[in-house]
Amino acid sequence: MKKYKIRPYLAAALILVMVLCMMLVTGCSEESSESDPVETGEVAVNPLTGQTSEEGFDENALNQRVVAFVVENTSEARPQWGMDDPEYSPDIVLQGEVEAGITRTLWMYADYNKLPEVIGPMRSARPPYIRFSELFDAVFIHWGQSSSKGNYVGANTVFSQDNVDHINQMSFDESVGLFDRDHTRSVSMEHTGILYGAKVPEALEVAGFRTEPEENTQLSFSRLPWLTSFEPADTVKVKYSDRAGWENTFWTYNSEDKKYHTANFNNDFVRDNLLILYDDTEYIDKANYKGEAGYTVSYCDYALGGGKGLLCSQGTVKDIEWKAEDGKLVLIDVAATKAAEERAAQAAQEAESEDSEEASEEAEESTEPVLVDASLYPGKTWIGWVSANNGGNVEIEGSLDK
Repeated sequence: MKKYKIRPYLAAALILVMVLCMMLVTGCSEESSESDPVETGEVAVNPLTGQTSEEGFDENALNQRVVAFVVENTSEARPQWGMDDPEYSPDIVLQGEVEAGITRTLWMYADYNKLPEVIGPMRSARPPYIRFSELFDAVFIHWGQSSSKGNYVGANTVFSQDNVDHINQMSFDESVGLFDRDHTRSVSMEHTGILYGAKVPEALEVAGFRTEPEENTQLSFSRLPWLTSFEPADTVKVKYSDRAGWENTFWTYNSEDKKYHTANFNNDFVRDNLLILYDDTEYIDKANYKGEAGYTVSYCDYALGGGKGLLCSQGTVKDIEWKAEDGKLVLIDVAATKAAEERAAQAAQEAESEDSEEASEEAEESTEPVLVDASLYPGKTWIGWVSANNGGNVEIEGSLDK
């Protein structure tokens, strides 16, 4: 559900600004293509945030694999250690349902040499999170894992079948000192597991994993001086599913720092982009959970099949589509793709009227599908993994009349 309020004169002004900017970018594109430092590789760009070496990204990290950490999100786990670190907050935080209507998070970093001092509480691996991390060729780091039984295919099987490089606290070399427990909070043992960020490079070396990245997901970013869309998004409420209705996440846009804020993690967590991905989910029961007779847990599994989505940035929202293709996460700008298809169709019509062999070839080429990448604003992103078939939804309200 979306509720918007836009005055006609403001909308007209925004459209005029957008048109002028598009004319400027189009007119300069040929000249700037040779001098653009990002295109020529003169400036290193973080593939997860779009931030450049001039903004603090170490170009050496381009030769490193992404690292992904499984971090708990129950009330006993909040505030999570390292989540709102002033220097090394995660590049991307993925949040989705795991079981019993609770959510868990996956933190991803492009530079494993720049991590918080402490990360946690660390928790166990689940198949959907492993598969999502594979789209980024990430080394997966966790504390425990779900196991296959009956109709349930656990994390242990996915690690083996997909040949995923991962570090499990329960089987890793303790001499590295990567994992520990923090007992300063009055919580049960399962909420105390932590990881020392400075130990990660050594842990990767000891594990003997490939550290140079293969071809993987690199998000698209745009620094164009206009809004993501003309549809405002001042408040964003995310419901993951009917079962996880009590785990809703609320975001509020701050026009001063141009970021989204939430207190749902018991801190002031800020993001430049909110990316909502709708995906089909399935609940799979596993009997005798942890060997307890009569105790059945219902795991939430994501299809990773693609679908609709939303991108909130700079106080606005636009429709996107997404898919996992060739081992990568692909984000598609719906409106830009439609416009590109209309231009292609017009070009095909004009070429056909010219009645020439060259025109016929152009017309044939223009009938091929056109997909335009959805560009994020440079910065850090939160991804909400929402059920498309089990009651997940997003409510957005806002006004550009400010």
